[in-house]
Amino acid sequence: MPSMIANVSIQELRALDDRCDYLRETYRSLRAGRQRLQQRTITYLKSQSITFSKERLLKQEEALIELDKSIDDWVVKLEVAENRRLRVRQKLLEHIAAALTLDNSAYSPNNTNCSTPPVSPTKIESPMPLRVDRKEVESIKVYADNQVLNLFSDIEKAVSQMCEAY
Repeated sequence: MPSMIANVSIQELRALDDRCDYLRETYRSLRAGRQRLQQRTITYLKSQSITFSKERLLKQEEALIELDKSIDDWVVKLEVAENRRLRVRQKLLEHIAAALTLDNSAYSPNNTNCSTPPVSPTKIESPMPLRVDRKEVESIKVYADNQVLNLFSDIEKAVSQMCEAY
């Protein structure tokens, strides 16, 4: 079961990586289009050979406003996707860390106590605010001892430092 959870998270992480790449590329394209339109407007205003057309200038300004709105929308989409990607990556790292530190003998078929998991960890609050609805968030539950909780804390600090650097 743990490997299935890891596989699902890896698949989700790959899908989120692809989505972030797509959103970044679309954002760059929109920004480039906005810059070209703004440059055309400036060239138009500087040109003395072309007669001044208030309607043409108004249409270009309206197009700039629409591009700005679209760019803002894509930025929000990108932030949501990147936040989700970071949370999934963090959960996957926590899962891997827990899997590496688990005592395999505790879950062997000969052990009669394998029906109950180890003591549940205390809740660790994430330093990153959640920007999406809670219904959209999937989580991986990991049961571990204090040693693993300390490892999770270290991983969470490392992820936080990565987020700050990003």
